[in-house]
Amino acid sequence: MGKEKPAWLQQVREFCRTAGIEICGWGADTLLVETKSPDRAELITSQLRAFGFDLVENDADSGTLLLSLNPAATRAKEKESSASFDLSRRLMRERIAPVFEALLGISLFWFSVTTPPPKSARFTVLAWFILIVFLLDAGRLWGWALRLSPAELRVRRYFRWSAIPWTQIRCVELTGARSPYQQGVTLTLAPSGKLRLGAFAYPFARALRDRLRQEIAKQQAESK
Repeated sequence: MGKEKPAWLQQVREFCRTAGIEICGWGADTLLVETKSPDRAELITSQLRAFGFDLVENDADSGTLLLSLNPAATRAKEKESSASFDLSRRLMRERIAPVFEALLGISLFWFSVTTPPPKSARFTVLAWFILIVFLLDAGRLWGWALRLSPAELRVRRYFRWSAIPWTQIRCVELTGARSPYQQGVTLTLAPSGKLRLGAFAYPFARALRDRLRQEIAKQQAESK
C-alpha cells in the first residue's frame, strides 16, 4: 500500500502543473520541487508561500527546493534522520528488493515447467528477464559499500573496491537520477574527472553528501 496522500497535495499539484513547476517528491508536510536558476527558486518559493510552504533548503547541486509547512520541525527531523543513517551500506528497503525478484523468478520458472505450451514459453521468457533484473540489482545493491579511513575513501561498486585519497576529492555533488525519488551522488576528482557513487533515496543521498563534505573539510583543515 502506498503512503497516504496529504490533503493539500491535489491543490498544490494542480497549481504546480499550471505554473510549470515540476514536483520531485512530497511528504506529509514537505514538498520537493525542481528549480533551474536562483531567480526561478525565489519565484517558486514566493508562489508556494500562498499554500503555507516555506523554504527549508535550496540545493543548488541537484537544482531542487525543499519546502515545508513546518520548516523548523523539518530541519530538526532532517538533521536527526541524517545522523541515524548507516552510510556504510544501502538502505535495508533497497537491499531487500532483489530477494523478491529472485522469488518471482523462481515462481515463473516453476510455472514454465508445470504449464503446457505455448504458455510455458511465455513464463520462461519472463523468468529469464526477471533473472537478469535480479543479477543487475543484486550487483548494484548488495555489491555497494562505503568505508571511511583517515587517508582515503573506499567505495565498493558491483563488489569491486576502489580507494580514493581524500586529497584527490575536490567536491561532492548531488546529481540527477532516473527516479524522481532518488538523487545521484558524484565526486569531482583532481586533476580532472568524476566518479558517480550511485543513486540513492533522497534523504540517504543528502546524508551521504553532507558526511563526505564534512570529512573533506576536516582533511583540508588538518593539512594546513
